[in-house]
Amino acid sequence: MDSAQQDLFRRLDSMTQTLLELTGQLSGSAAPVPAPPSVNLGTSASSSNPENYRLQPEPFLVDVENCGGFLLQCELLFQQAPRYYHSDHSKITLVVNSLRSKALQWAQAFLAANPITHLPFKRFIGEFRLVFDQPRKQEEATRRLLNLKQRNRSVSDHVVDFRILAVEAGWTDTALRGIFYQSLNETIKDHLCTQPEALSFEELVAAAMRSDIRLKEHQHERSYPARKTTMVRPPLSELPPQNLQRKTPGEPMQIGVYRLSAEERIKRRDEGLCFYCGGQGHQVSQCPIRLNSRTPLLKDRPRGNMPVVSSRNNFCYIPVKLCYQSKCSETHALVDSGAEQSLIDHALVSCLSLPIETLDSPINAAGLGGQNLSCITHRTKPMLLITSGNHHEYIRFYVTSSPQNPVVLGYSWLKFHNPQFDWAGQRVSNWSGFCLANCLQSAIPPVPPASTSLLEDIDLSSVPSCYHEFKAVFSKKKAGSLPQHRPYDCAIELLPGATLPKGHLYNLSGPEKTAMETYIHEALTSGHIRPSSSPVGAGFFFVEKKDKTLRPCIDYRELNLITVKDKYSHPLISSIFDSVQGAQVFSKLDLRNAYHLVRIKEGDEWKTAFNTPLGHYEYLVMPFGLTNAPAVFQRLVNDVLRDFLNRFVFVYLDDILIFSRDPSQHENHVRSVLSRLLENQLYVKAEKCQFHAKSIPFLGYIFESDQVRPDPAKLEAVSQWEPPSTRKKLQQFLGFANFYRQFIRNYSAIAAPLTQLTSVSKPFT
Repeated sequence: MDSAQQDLFRRLDSMTQTLLELTGQLSGSAAPVPAPPSVNLGTSASSSNPENYRLQPEPFLVDVENCGGFLLQCELLFQQAPRYYHSDHSKITLVVNSLRSKALQWAQAFLAANPITHLPFKRFIGEFRLVFDQPRKQEEATRRLLNLKQRNRSVSDHVVDFRILAVEAGWTDTALRGIFYQSLNETIKDHLCTQPEALSFEELVAAAMRSDIRLKEHQHERSYPARKTTMVRPPLSELPPQNLQRKTPGEPMQIGVYRLSAEERIKRRDEGLCFYCGGQGHQVSQCPIRLNSRTPLLKDRPRGNMPVVSSRNNFCYIPVKLCYQSKCSETHALVDSGAEQSLIDHALVSCLSLPIETLDSPINAAGLGGQNLSCITHRTKPMLLITSGNHHEYIRFYVTSSPQNPVVLGYSWLKFHNPQFDWAGQRVSNWSGFCLANCLQSAIPPVPPASTSLLEDIDLSSVPSCYHEFKAVFSKKKAGSLPQHRPYDCAIELLPGATLPKGHLYNLSGPEKTAMETYIHEALTSGHIRPSSSPVGAGFFFVEKKDKTLRPCIDYRELNLITVKDKYSHPLISSIFDSVQGAQVFSKLDLRNAYHLVRIKEGDEWKTAFNTPLGHYEYLVMPFGLTNAPAVFQRLVNDVLRDFLNRFVFVYLDDILIFSRDPSQHENHVRSVLSRLLENQLYVKAEKCQFHAKSIPFLGYIFESDQVRPDPAKLEAVSQWEPPSTRKKLQQFLGFANFYRQFIRNYSAIAAPLTQLTSVSKPFT
């Protein structure tokens, strides 16, 4: 085969050469065609240059990733030498001459069936793309773009790969800006926080490249220590009098440093002591403590409760409010990443009457040079800290002496909340996802987690007193809070190469807009949703319930079509009949906010994004409407109650039936279930529960001690069903009636005429 291909190459080259020479003669070119030198495609050339027609694109094998580039090279050659590639025949010849391996084998077979003399170039290229070009190129580029990360590469190298995929993905500038920021490594992101916010993708790219260059320069500078220089200092007696009277300014982080008095300076001068630390054997210019600090001298900050405006320009202060019980104090907090912990001045502790506790072991606070500053022995109990108006948290401060900066937010606070700062404006420009879900709440300050159950008034009027010790499992507040991540988080795995759903914005009426604003506010307050910059977005609308209230719905149909299905099965309702035989007493539990008790898997939240007139949001908890939501929740409750199933418990999604053959054991069974639910942070809706019943409705049936019968209310709905007028309504009726088919003898024969009408092959009459 190789020898045959080589022979074919030679024949094609000979034919091409002959054809081009004849074309040149016909056009009046008397000069012989010289042998072409090796020319780069990037070199500018005129179409009249006879050497251009001998340029060749890079040989193409079968790599689909190179197909687009190969065809681009061919198109450029056609434009550079139009006189030689004016016919479809000459264009096809050039392409075929550049094919190798299996690509050439395909061309050989295709041209054998389609003679080149009658073959349009567009058709040839179309067939070529079908075989060798990437299918669904835009979807593949989108998938790769979402997975692209900078890691240890330079920003310039990363930008090249990102731009290539961005062109193919075809995203908007806003989406590209958000995804590009997420693809950068943490060091670049941290440095970008100190820069003005980029308003476009190109501005963000430029800022990231500047940050990368500056960080490399900084690393290079640190690798070369400053040269040591020897300075000759004149005797003190030769210094001008004004220099002797100049006071040594304080150093940063030197708590307690004071200016030397005139007497102290004269004493140190006479005894040959250092003017900075008071030590012997060196002068202030060679003071090891001063040199080790490696910081320039700063002007002393004026003493007082708050720094004045002139000194605040050199530091970052943000307004905060400290609250404990009924006392609050507004002040400014110094943001200092050099402090390991958050600090508070003991004078402010006394002013607010804050309770403090003794540390197990004292902490020695040290400055930049390693010198001891103070010994910290106490810290405050949790107190409310409010920043940026509505950022609420409970925090402990270490108590120290710092009258110039009564409140210091240290590295531990910065690491926990990970805020982005506008350093010029001295404000927080953006909070982390954790803060959006937990700290940025309404204007009403949250209560400490430890006292939530104590302050909440839980209605237990429908719950027997023997279960009141499980009061927390009936908590509405805990059921409405953001749950923790666990192994049962809802993952959303998309089909490879699937097109991401774009969604659209639904028109809402006046009442619907009011209901939407209420829903968004409550969901943001509870932490169930957060603002999103996701490239996808589902529609948001309302449906009217029987009581005329509005229920929000997210249109996840397009997302569900491209989601890999979870095949976890639900229990057959008929399987409960055998389990409850002989049961004498029943209890029924209904889980509160069932789906919202499960988190979306970390990293998949962007796939749940939805559009509203108020903005773009995404879920942190599992919403209704996801195709895998029932399977995820059924797996969770099954595993939580695994050892109880079919013994005295039956679970179908958020409905739990507890049955006991021995009434004396029923209380223990219920207590076991309530305890297990509380341990796993699954909460119960007390107003919909029933306890210790001889007869109880459950999933459309009535369970009693000696029988199971259909729910009369459901039977009445079937008997009073309006006669179906369409095939769709008939299917709805049969679906509802089939639920009770096991109670009707020969049901299939009775319903056969109606079942036949559901077939589209027969007319609906």
